[in-house]
Amino acid sequence: MRVVSINLCTDQLAMLVAGPGQLFSVSSLALDKNSSVMVEQAKNYHINHAKAEEVIRLKPDLVLAGTYTSYNTISLLKRLGVRVEQFAPDSGFDTIREKILRLGLVLDQEDRAKQIVHAFDMRLSEIEELQPRERKVLADYEPNSFTGGVGTLAHSMIKAAGFLHLGEELGLVGSSVKMPLETLIRNNPDYVMTWSQWSGGQARATEVLGHPALDAWFGPERRITVDTAHWICGGPFTLDAVAALQRIYLDKEKRR
Repeated sequence: MRVVSINLCTDQLAMLVAGPGQLFSVSSLALDKNSSVMVEQAKNYHINHAKAEEVIRLKPDLVLAGTYTSYNTISLLKRLGVRVEQFAPDSGFDTIREKILRLGLVLDQEDRAKQIVHAFDMRLSEIEELQPRERKVLADYEPNSFTGGVGTLAHSMIKAAGFLHLGEELGLVGSSVKMPLETLIRNNPDYVMTWSQWSGGQARATEVLGHPALDAWFGPERRITVDTAHWICGGPFTLDAVAALQRIYLDKEKRR
């Protein structure tokens, strides 16, 4: 089977699940250090830019894509007789498990996929055993004042690290929920988390992350910055981010 992936999240899972010589090409996003945690591994594959004309020339037996991959690209590939399997974005740890197992079935690598899921669950249990007894509240705060709630990968990661999630406390569901700065300050979570990708440079969308009120209310001791790439797609590497967040949490609590 000659497999081509045209989505960042399927890129990374395919590199983990596929057998030798099975995966031929991954998308250019797999080489972006701000988005991908497997940049070095991606260098071993042909790189595509998720264009139908380009993919057809690669003569794939199977194309892996996301549910939000360009409709025109997917439609054209299917009309030309190419088998396309689409995977939805991760909404929690259960969807990570489901995607890995489904990919194992699609690639005829079921045993390999089951081993990856088993290792994932074992490590998650180890991380959860280290959770502090007293749980502090953390808010994830993004450009344009967006946050998230229940039903997101970030929610599962924040809870697994040992925090209470402000989004859940406020009854929020899903991603990209608008939270004005005034609302964040009024609810006064113990910590505010932002992503490394947005910590440098200036843009209108990121102005709120450097707002004087935010800095005054949530000083360095109450701010947490995490690696962007580990929070975009789900996989075994997701637990690296959870463990890192937990270490930051425990270290900050010791200093308070």
